[in-house]
Amino acid sequence: MLCGGGFSHRMVWIEDRIAQLQESMAIDITSWHVMANHLHLVVTTRPDIVREWSDREVATRYLRMCPGRWKRRRKGIPDDEPPTADEIAEITTNPTRLADARKRLSNLSWFMGRLKEYIARRANEEDGCTGHFWEGRYRSVRVLDQPSLLATSTYVDLNSVRAGVVDRPEDSPHGSISERVAMLLGQPRRTKIRLTPAPHDDEAAYLTHVDAWGRVLIGGRAAIPKSLPPILKRLELDKRRWVDLLRADWSERRGTAMGTPEAKRQEVARRGSRWLIDPLDN
Repeated sequence: MLCGGGFSHRMVWIEDRIAQLQESMAIDITSWHVMANHLHLVVTTRPDIVREWSDREVATRYLRMCPGRWKRRRKGIPDDEPPTADEIAEITTNPTRLADARKRLSNLSWFMGRLKEYIARRANEEDGCTGHFWEGRYRSVRVLDQPSLLATSTYVDLNSVRAGVVDRPEDSPHGSISERVAMLLGQPRRTKIRLTPAPHDDEAAYLTHVDAWGRVLIGGRAAIPKSLPPILKRLELDKRRWVDLLRADWSERRGTAMGTPEAKRQEVARRGSRWLIDPLDN
């Protein structure tokens, strides 16, 4: 277990690193869940925000994300010092490098690369070994519309319940659902990860929605005990498709985009292709 057993503190490393990257990058997060051997993220890349940043801000944010440690050590600059004027000028005076930096600040692959490398280095130091942390490259599926965003976030937020780690979604130790509960109750949050509004009418409606679907008995998986009262009391789409997607083991499914039939037709047209694979349809 990468983060299980006596290594649960690594879940905090992952959450802290996500928050650090968000300070530099234009990446919105709707939901996340860190489990013992895998991680789920529902993200939106925001190149529209990056386009509004000045050249200097792009350079500063990029250097904060990728400080060029070996160069700094050679010059005697501590890793945790803010970018220097010379470092910023190296980027702003080079149009090609500046364009690359601007693109990377909202790039999903760059985000995942900086997350995985940081965690691997830190875990390897702790374990006295080398190599990758997670077994393989991350997989991503394009979420095309609001119903699919709601479905995906619900699946992610119920991960600990499905795995039998907790009975109640709000008790998920390292997931966005417990953060949303804290915000609704006006309590301090555990993390600094910037969350987008819930993919529903409002936060309370989304929690009720997650709670309701957590009670669907998932074959071979755990579910919220039926004896528990609805989530709001505890705190003081198409039904068949919802049941199917909550029963599915998404780790075994392959696809490139998910959405309503109309959204998928539009995505096929956007790609200039003839078809796409929805992981929930196979």
